[in-house]
Amino acid sequence: MTSFAPVASRPYAWPFTGSWSTEDTALFLIDFQNEIAAETRAEDTIAALAPLLSAWRATGGLVLHGRRGFDPTVGLPRVAALRNAARPVDRILPRGTDGWQIVETLAPQDGEPVIDHAGDNAFIGTDLDFLLKRQGIANLIIAGLRTEGAVHATMRSANDLGLECLLLEDGTVTDLPGAKDSILNITRFGYALFGTTAPIAAIKL
Repeated sequence: MTSFAPVASRPYAWPFTGSWSTEDTALFLIDFQNEIAAETRAEDTIAALAPLLSAWRATGGLVLHGRRGFDPTVGLPRVAALRNAARPVDRILPRGTDGWQIVETLAPQDGEPVIDHAGDNAFIGTDLDFLLKRQGIANLIIAGLRTEGAVHATMRSANDLGLECLLLEDGTVTDLPGAKDSILNITRFGYALFGTTAPIAAIKL
């Protein structure tokens, strides 16, 4: 097992316990789907993440992919369905549609788990917690879309479950003005209330 030095992140060097490895840490790419990426103009973010993803795969580390969408044979709860139908953007898409697919640049490879979630929180209604425990994962390095939606909702649950999270500052984006900076500040608030933050370049493999 190769251990890595703590990452230079804010408000403290991550993880708090010191060194980390790709055996106890997963890279979690949340909802880099075609429609969401187009709405948030995430092309630069996706391009910046591609080298990290390649390097991570080369270490044999666990890569997780989030993918938000609902089963069209089941549908959404009544209020969620009405709200979803009225949204011009940020729709929860039926599984199997083009917009629901993960962008080609960051697409899952064989053996990489895909967490299909209908709401923003990737832990709700999925096997994510079980998977992480089974794999012995204690830390998550997170990138994703949208910052204030699935990324923040998932990080809050991860924190409650005892996982230590690092959010990549240039690995997340949204189209809601001011939301990204607000979420980054909330994440770091109170000596890393929900995790630390760092640029992609801070991850040295």
